[in-house]
Amino acid sequence: MNIDLLAQSGPLALLCGLIGLAVGSFLNVVIHRLPLMMEREWAAQCAELAGHTPAPADPLTLAVPRSRCPSCGHAISALQNIPLLSWALLRGRCSACRTPISMRYPLVELLTGLLSAASAITFGPTLLLAGALAFVWALIALTFIDLDTQLLPDSITLPLVWAGLLLNLVGGFTDL
Repeated sequence: MNIDLLAQSGPLALLCGLIGLAVGSFLNVVIHRLPLMMEREWAAQCAELAGHTPAPADPLTLAVPRSRCPSCGHAISALQNIPLLSWALLRGRCSACRTPISMRYPLVELLTGLLSAASAITFGPTLLLAGALAFVWALIALTFIDLDTQLLPDSITLPLVWAGLLLNLVGGFTDL
């Protein structure tokens, strides 16, 4: 690695790394909720095909409801949702019931932050960086969803395919 390149891209890498930590926190929500949302949709479609009314369910999107402890239901406040730092300060436990929080949450945040910074160092302030960040973030979500469910959601894979094709259409990664 060229030291001059690292010195020039350091602030951008730091910024992308910090943004990556926040995105990693959101990716944890995507990894957990997207398969649940898909299952609900499939169950509703099956009920309709069978001529039944789908069972009512509480709203579930990537934004609603707020994140909660899966053990006690305690709502996670904004201060308890700071990537890596909150997990460390809470010693990996829920602030209400002290149930351990999976190591996966800070791992996803750290991985996203590190790979975002590495993308900034590799591509610099270019359109390619935006494409690389979207690709890295999507792959992290897909990897962990696949590990849990052996599913690759179309809502992530199809936009990723089209974005990659469009980015290459404008000469994105052909010059590498």
